[in-house]
Amino acid sequence: MTLPATISDTGEFLADVKALEAAGAAMIGLEGEGLDQSILMGAIAAVTQRVRLMIAAPDPAAILQQLSRGRVVVGEPDGETWVTIPMPPDKSAWAATLAEHEAAGATGVVVAWDPRLIDLLRNPEPDDRSDLLISTG
Repeated sequence: MTLPATISDTGEFLADVKALEAAGAAMIGLEGEGLDQSILMGAIAAVTQRVRLMIAAPDPAAILQQLSRGRVVVGEPDGETWVTIPMPPDKSAWAATLAEHEAAGATGVVVAWDPRLIDLLRNPEPDDRSDLLISTG
């Protein structure tokens, strides 16, 4: 997940970050690099517990490692392959894309921020629930 390094509403931004973590995102990064990115990544570290935090440059890594309790990775983690993909249009495409990249040996996928991601992470399967039997009385 790559989020923009600029925000218009702090509460909304951090709520989205927490929702992404709760929905199962494995790693969050920010566009660009520099002081703004470092400050925002510190805020992300403070409000998350599990998700790894990807930064471009190692300069702020020491303090971010402390704030995040050891979850910072600089660049792509050793031994892992993360593939950048465009935002899939729907749940079926999301599930197919994940399966395709997993079969090819990718550790995970990186997509630019889109509000639909939270729903896709929480509910990756298509909405077809024909397997459920419904009874009314």
